[in-house]
Amino acid sequence: MMRLYHKGTLAAEAGVPLWAAALVMASLRGHGYAIAEIWIATGLVIGLLLIVWGIAWEMRTGMIPVSEQALTTLHWFALHCSHAAGLLQRNPHPTWAEAFHIESLCRKKARRAREREYMDS
Repeated sequence: MMRLYHKGTLAAEAGVPLWAAALVMASLRGHGYAIAEIWIATGLVIGLLLIVWGIAWEMRTGMIPVSEQALTTLHWFALHCSHAAGLLQRNPHPTWAEAFHIESLCRKKARRAREREYMDS
């Protein structure tokens, strides 16, 4: 099943392992490994910037209309889920928060249908 992705979520999730790797490098440097301080500082700064930027972007999702790619995904959801069809009937584009909520409802509906099908067979 298709999935909606938002660049803020992806950025924050990419920043966490980068920041953690910088902390591990700092720990290894403390144990005597020859790791340059510039790599540790770069990892900490870039990782933290990615996390902060991703969180800031996600905080705005209630106000930002979805992209054209996300509308395409919502149209695909509308073929299989009445919740998405109702959202797309509105005149203004839905926001990211609404799109993520509809995606969640459609996934739950599909999961229940698969479970019901499994139980019937």
